[in-house]
Amino acid sequence: MPILLMVLVLSAAPSAYAVDFTISLDVAQATTAQPGASGSGSGTATLDPNNLFSWDFSFSGLAGTELAAHFHRGAPGVSGGIETPPGGLAAGSPKIGSETVDAGQAADILANLWYANIHTDHSNGGEIRGQVVQVGGGVPLLPLPALALLALLLLGAALWLIRRRTFADAKARV
Repeated sequence: MPILLMVLVLSAAPSAYAVDFTISLDVAQATTAQPGASGSGSGTATLDPNNLFSWDFSFSGLAGTELAAHFHRGAPGVSGGIETPPGGLAAGSPKIGSETVDAGQAADILANLWYANIHTDHSNGGEIRGQVVQVGGGVPLLPLPALALLALLLLGAALWLIRRRTFADAKARV
């Protein structure tokens, strides 16, 4: 009975937290910035359990006029293809938005393989770039209240088994 109760309770618990990321944009990370490039920026992003990727970052001080901005797939220092959004991010700063990504994209985001790139007429390939980097280490499989509940249920099941064995031993001695 305790095991059935534990399964029912845990199946109703949320399965994961949203994962937070930081984005720090600068010229040093841009692989195609031209001499005289400038600018910097910072912000945050979140990936929720339903693969909704949300971002909020701002920047300033560019040497050129913004032409386009998007998220690309690529390890630090490596250029990669555009991932999202299909039409690019809205012009100007700040950049605030969200888009649902597929499972492969979510895995790449969790592996810190995405970066924000701001393209300008000064540096067409990107004047500033910022890797999307996960904050902290790892994602809890269960939220803390569910973990506490699991611990209590396991303790209850252990006590029930001990009581059952003690009762069975006493009955066998009679």
